Amino acid sequence: MSDDIATELAALRHRLDVLESESALHRLRARFHDFVNTDRWDEIGGLFAEDAELDYSYLGSASGRQAITEFFAAIPRLLPAGSGGPFIRQFIHGHEVVVDGDTASGSSQLLATPIYHGQSFLASGRFADTYVRCDGVWLFATVTFDIYYTVPLAEGWAVEERHRMRL
Repeated sequence: MSDDIATELAALRHRLDVLESESALHRLRARFHDFVNTDRWDEIGGLFAEDAELDYSYLGSASGRQAITEFFAAIPRLLPAGSGGPFIRQFIHGHEVVVDGDTASGSSQLLATPIYHGQSFLASGRFADTYVRCDGVWLFATVTFDIYYTVPLAEGWAVEERHRMRL
C-alpha cells in the first residue's frame, strides 16, 4: 500500500470515528431525557462514568456514578406532582459536540415543563457536558446544568426571582 493510500485510509478512519462518536453522543443525551420523560429515574446513573460529576446548580450536585444514581432516584420523592408521582417533560435542542479521541465536550439547551407541588412550571437552562469513551461506550464524565429559570407558568420568567423550584 502506498503512503498516499495509507494516509488517506487513516484520515477516513478518523473521520468515520468522529461521525460515529457524534452520533453516539447525540443518542446518549437523548437517552438521558427519555429516561426523565418516561420516569426511569433509577436508570439515569448508568449513563455516567464511574467517577463522573454532576452539578445541577442550586438544585444539587453529586460525585460518582452511585451518588448520581441516588440523586436521580430520589427525584420522585423530592419533586412531588401529586398522587401519580413526578411529572417532568424535557425538550432538548441545539446539542453540539466536539470529539477529541476518547473524550468529547458538548452543550445543549433545555426547555422543561414540570409539575411542582401541583403547579405547572417552566424550566430552562443550558447543559455543558464532557464525555469519555469507556470500553467503546460513550458516557457522561461531567454534566453541569446552568439554570436560566424555574418559574410557575402562571407567573412567567419576567420576574426578579427566577429560581423557584427546590429539591
